[in-house]
Parts: sequence; structure tokens; C-alpha cells
Amino acid sequence: MNGFQLVCFDMDGTLIRNTNSVRLLCTLNGRDKEVNEIEEREAKGEVHWIEADYEKVKLMEALPLAKLQEEFEQRVELIGNINQVIAHMKEKGLKVILVTAGPLHVAECLKKKYDFDEIFGSEYEVENGIFSGRIIKHLGEHGKLESLLNYCKNHDIPLQRCIAVGDGDSDIEIFKHTGKAIAINYSQTLSGKAHQYLMTEDLKDILIHI
Repeated sequence: MNGFQLVCFDMDGTLIRNTNSVRLLCTLNGRDKEVNEIEEREAKGEVHWIEADYEKVKLMEALPLAKLQEEFEQRVELIGNINQVIAHMKEKGLKVILVTAGPLHVAECLKKKYDFDEIFGSEYEVENGIFSGRIIKHLGEHGKLESLLNYCKNHDIPLQRCIAVGDGDSDIEIFKHTGKAIAINYSQTLSGKAHQYLMTEDLKDILIHI
């Protein structure tokens, strides 16, 4: 595939289509009203998205991890043909990873469902199977790139031989450094920052650009 060795996928808005992973956990905990209020302030630019995550995590306190694992399939709508796309990429010898600023535990639900080589995400604290309402490590604006850099270093893959697929602000740093950036169902903040732009509900549409 034109010398590329790895494809790095974002999660929220890219693979998960009907919600985002942080909002999902708040909703599972019955805190819809509060998360709506935070997201309204976020949309108005009154609070940065990372600061908003630190507010939202408090709404997850006392949520059982098992509830996420049990209800993930019913609550989450995914973009079409993820399995087929990953299988095709692996047949061509590509590594396929998932890097999200969202909670790692949500990414783990996707890893159980699909054959990602590795996943990276923000570490939300879980004690005795219960979300504590705290974040141990947030990947923030630069942590996603650092995760990709570390994976590439460990597998001897140059960044210029990586393809990034994402939709929003947290993908900007990765888009700057990878050999190809594909914006899918993207926000306007990515305008001028990707090589290809797609609006689609079928992940197979990216293959023509790889």
C-alpha cells in the first residue's frame, strides 16, 4: 500500500458515530443533564475540551465498569465495515492501532470486538471494578502523538510511513507528523490539516486513499 506500514485510527467521531466515549460513561451513570450542560459550555468555547473532560469524569463516580462492558453493544453505533477494513489492511501487511484521548476502558471494548494490534487511551481510574471519578493520565493534545511515536519506535516504523484517520481537534498533532492524514466526518478545525477529506458512514471509503 504505497510503502505505508501502519494505520492509526481515532475513536470518537471516527469509529464511534452516535456519541463520544466520555459522554457514554456519564450517560450510563444517569448524568445526562449535567454532561449536556458541560458540552454546551464546551461548544461555546467557554471551557477547553480537556478541562471539560476533567469536569465530566466526576459524573462517572460509582459507575460499575461491568455496566460499560454489558451495555456497549446496545449503546454505541459504529461506522460501517470496520472488520472488513482492518482485515484488508492486515492482509496487506499493515499494523492497525487505535489511539484516542477518550477513556482506555471504552477503547478496550473495541479491541475485544476488532483485531487492533494495539490501543491507547486516557487512563480513567477504576477501583474494585468501579469508576472513581478521577483521571490518572489524560492524553490531551500531545499524548496521542506520543503514543504513536512510542509504538512506532518499538516497531521500527517511520512516522512518514503512517496513515492517520481522525475527525477533530485531538488529531491535529498526529496529522502534522504522519505521511498521510485522512479526515473523516470531520469538524471544521481540521480544514487544511489533512490530505483527504471524507463524509461517509462506510469505513471502506478510505481504502481508495491508502
